[in-house]
Amino acid sequence: MKRFIIEWNHLKNWDDFYNQIEVLFLQNSDLDFWRNLDALSDILYGWFWSFEEKEMIEIVWKDFETSKKYLKNIDVIEEIIQEQEHIKFIKA
Repeated sequence: MKRFIIEWNHLKNWDDFYNQIEVLFLQNSDLDFWRNLDALSDILYGWFWSFEEKEMIEIVWKDFETSKKYLKNIDVIEEIIQEQEHIKFIKA
């Protein structure tokens, strides 16, 4: 199972979050990532290069509780991740 790690020390705002998503999941593709919740959902579905569609993966979000203090509406991101049945979500 592939593992993707989101690290709080790389996040200071939502732009940093989306930058990390691009690095983790788009892996130097030429795709323009629209930085919105629909695009994030598409990426997590597996329509891009990091993993196959519906392939089982694991997302580990380090210092998730700290992230909650600084990123407003993070609960929406958490819901999007947890809606994907093929993703094991670990808040570390």
